[in-house]
Amino acid sequence: MSINQKVQSLYRENWANLQRSLKQLDARQYTNPFLIAFDEGLLNKSDLKVMIFGQETKGWGDRCGILDTPESTVAMYDTFFCQKKFYSGYWKSSFWKAFRYFEKQLQKAHPDKSIYFSWNNISKIGKSKGKTGVSKEARAAERQTFSVVFSEVQAFDPDIVIFLTGPNRDGDIKHHFKDAKFTSINSKVDKRALAKVSSEFLPMRTIRMYHPSYFAGFYRVRESALKAIVNDVAS
Repeated sequence: MSINQKVQSLYRENWANLQRSLKQLDARQYTNPFLIAFDEGLLNKSDLKVMIFGQETKGWGDRCGILDTPESTVAMYDTFFCQKKFYSGYWKSSFWKAFRYFEKQLQKAHPDKSIYFSWNNISKIGKSKGKTGVSKEARAAERQTFSVVFSEVQAFDPDIVIFLTGPNRDGDIKHHFKDAKFTSINSKVDKRALAKVSSEFLPMRTIRMYHPSYFAGFYRVRESALKAIVNDVAS
């Protein structure tokens, strides 16, 4: 079974229960769940695999309404990220600037390696109509019926994980990785700004740092974050 078949099977197994839970909520509290896919041709040729997490989407497929099948939702991700049919002006986003920073710098540090970068979100269900954050009702529905992040990571089996999620979302990380511990990487950098994340189910090279929308905090620690990752890769 291919990796796309694995994750789509996971989504189908949990889809009906998620849909039932979401239909009980006010429509403003949620949008389409964020389901991921992989370019298997590139993935199979890669030497290193990197998964970069954001927080949640600000509306996902709102223009289409709530989609009926996981396949339709996966197709949105595939079109945008795998086929690189990006929306106009996406590169202005603080998250995508940070994503491209790590993409460029990790490739620069390892010019002889093919690196596959995957995009994920720690919360699968954001609010609709471009609003930030996750409603408590949607978070509860996701945790009870669609807790799939752990299995996505296991299927991908990354060498590096970067959580661009900020310290206030550490509870979401621990929901999926029960044994996760957050420890300081650098004595000069506060753990809230940059931390090593240790878990039996995450690679050794896993960090959590400020979300890039916190411009001053993120830019202050991004070089320390990159150094920590590169040094681990080299070890």
